Amino acid sequence: MNFEEKKRKNRRKRGQISPEDISPYVDLPTEGLVEMLQGTDPQKRTIAAVILGDLGDERGILPLCSALTTEKSLYSRIAISEALSKIGEPSVAYLIELLGEIGKNQETMLPDHYFKKKSFPLVRDMAGRTMVQIGKPATPYLIDFLESSDEFKVQQALDVVGAIAAKTGDRRALNPLLTHLERETRDCRGSDGVTLWKIIRAFSGFKKSEKAVDPLLEILERDYPPPIIWETLRTLGQIRIATPQVRERVGSFINNEQPEVRVAAENAWKLLGFAP
Repeated sequence: MNFEEKKRKNRRKRGQISPEDISPYVDLPTEGLVEMLQGTDPQKRTIAAVILGDLGDERGILPLCSALTTEKSLYSRIAISEALSKIGEPSVAYLIELLGEIGKNQETMLPDHYFKKKSFPLVRDMAGRTMVQIGKPATPYLIDFLESSDEFKVQQALDVVGAIAAKTGDRRALNPLLTHLERETRDCRGSDGVTLWKIIRAFSGFKKSEKAVDPLLEILERDYPPPIIWETLRTLGQIRIATPQVRERVGSFINNEQPEVRVAAENAWKLLGFAP
């Protein structure tokens, strides 16, 4: 067996399929597809997920959500996520309950390094990533969920809100985010700073949002840890509103002693179009 054949075999073990693999199963009833989804063959699990998504049958939501929490095969997991996103808005209420429940890849502390890419960061939470694919229909549910008492789950929801705004231009969550920012800075909730950091990062998805600028400038006037400062600088750069006040505050960090803050200020300065 040559190298390419080994790669192909390994991909199929991880649930990769071809279009012709699907056709023998397209007439299966939903119950039969659910049974396939719960089976031991990763390729059949992928096939079942693809067909359930194409059918848009809401009876598939719970089995798909259950499978999303346990699936280990890469291509099957992708197919399950895509199926739920195709079913769309009816999936959202169930996916919100899964925030923070799948895997351990979510951020639980402030970062060590500044995120240098221009895009909105990839949502790490699998349920959250699926809601980003659903897009605008998920926003009202996420806004309501921001009032949850489960701070870790709320942190994942904040990532999703920002990512949907960045992807679709949906601005409905802007005012709720401002309310949460005010509450977070006033009450000092989340002493580890992660919730505040995620709120700030979520604002980076709201291009040209004038309402967000002054609260972010106020953060730069306070004594927050470096990750909060560099995320605020990055977000101001992403929002792209170049006022004299923004110029002054961003410029004041360009020679900062903390290297990550300094890089964030320099990048924001460039994105805002200020002269060298």
